[in-house]
Amino acid sequence: MSFLRKGHRFLMAGILPNIAPGGADVVDKENKTYQSYLASKKPEETGMERLKHMFSIDEFGSISSELNSIYQGGFLGFLIGAIYGGVTQSRTGYMNFMENNQATAFKSHFDAKKKLQDQFTVNFAKGGFKWGWRVGLFTTSYFGIITCVSVYRGKSSIYEYLAAGTLTGSLYKMNLGLRGMAAGGIIGGFLGGVAGVASLLLMKASGTSMEEVRYWQYKWRLDRDDNIQQAFKKLTEDENPELFKAHDGKVTEQVSLDSVK
Repeated sequence: MSFLRKGHRFLMAGILPNIAPGGADVVDKENKTYQSYLASKKPEETGMERLKHMFSIDEFGSISSELNSIYQGGFLGFLIGAIYGGVTQSRTGYMNFMENNQATAFKSHFDAKKKLQDQFTVNFAKGGFKWGWRVGLFTTSYFGIITCVSVYRGKSSIYEYLAAGTLTGSLYKMNLGLRGMAAGGIIGGFLGGVAGVASLLLMKASGTSMEEVRYWQYKWRLDRDDNIQQAFKKLTEDENPELFKAHDGKVTEQVSLDSVK
């Protein structure tokens, strides 16, 4: 049961930063979350110390806010890539099945549907895995480089977006040789620069920084996990849950199996 709870938390952490917003969840520089963010910053901390702190685990067994943002980006990329690859590959498999079995004599109509469904499922799994791990690795590498450079420098700028796009694009086209890596690096750097400009403009318009956004997501995740634990604890400690109370209030007669015996 504990494994299912941890797995559920691990899955939801990759999709949603929070479930039940509270008073401290409002993005405001006067709330407790922002004050704790300012208190957590060490003015004399070097770049290597910040990187070391980024890859460390706190006393509650939770990863840092920076690693959590990388995980969320990679998980979302894997999910989108798996859906895209599964849909495209399954459509191709469907068309190939219809073209290759026009003159095939099946035992029955249900047998044809069963084989088509099997072909569809296998192609969806193959396409989902093929595209899922590629897009997931690409997004994880991209956000990982951005986060590491910004943590080391202690601030966010366009440089880490350009570096992340160039390096990730080059690595993605490594199998095509030096020319392919050069082309991938140029395209990746351009797209990374566009994404960086859009992100920085959005951060400037909202009056926040990427470091503050990561910390807010981190605190929201901790608060969400604490709320889930408190809900499970209350549910296990309550000997007479509300559902049973509502049932007993509507069903006044005591039901027994004595007549069956």
